[in-house]
Amino acid sequence: MPRDDRLLLAIDSSTEIAGLALYDGDSVSELIWNAGRHQTVSLIPEVDQLLRLNGRDLADVRAVAVAIGPGSFNGLRVGLSVAKGLAYALGLPLVGVGTLDATAYPHTGARAPIRALVLAGRGRAVFADFRYRNGNWRRLSELRNVAVAELVEGLTEKTVLVGDMSEALANQLAAAPLAVVPPPALRARRPAYLAEIGHRRWQAGEVDVLEALEPVYVHGVAPGAPVTAG
Repeated sequence: MPRDDRLLLAIDSSTEIAGLALYDGDSVSELIWNAGRHQTVSLIPEVDQLLRLNGRDLADVRAVAVAIGPGSFNGLRVGLSVAKGLAYALGLPLVGVGTLDATAYPHTGARAPIRALVLAGRGRAVFADFRYRNGNWRRLSELRNVAVAELVEGLTEKTVLVGDMSEALANQLAAAPLAVVPPPALRARRPAYLAEIGHRRWQAGEVDVLEALEPVYVHGVAPGAPVTAG
């Protein structure tokens, strides 16, 4: 497929920190902003802004990737609605990517176990564990909704803990003997990671049925089979 026909738009509004990326398999451009609870009014204008900054328009986009959770109810609903609307209107393939898959993605090169998390409010977080097995990174745990103090429970070896978190929480987690917490810029989730995972799956033909793709909300322990982390 020619480079000009490989442009993917990635949308991540899983949390109050929202992000967009354009990726063509060679280069990536992204926008990240604090959307708060206003993803509904900010997402479409920021899509237009990202396209303008790159001298592109929607006619250049060939596929859409979207973070499907876990995350906030409103944020996921808005992101998925926009992604589905674009895919339907423009006749584009759609790829759903787990929010924690994108969070873990940049740390997979080190081969150390990864515990990726997203904050769930009221002192709680949702996490999943990722391990390198049989030549691939895989999620080897169910999604779990726990108190933040429990995020370091069950670790049996040095494990990288990543996700958006305050410095206070990072310091608290890093005090655990087996927890490795990267600095803020390295542990944060970026839409570029979502774009790379989505682009790879799209090129491999691993696209989703638009009508069947649904967000993942985790209010307790969520069952689910292991999935790849990219």
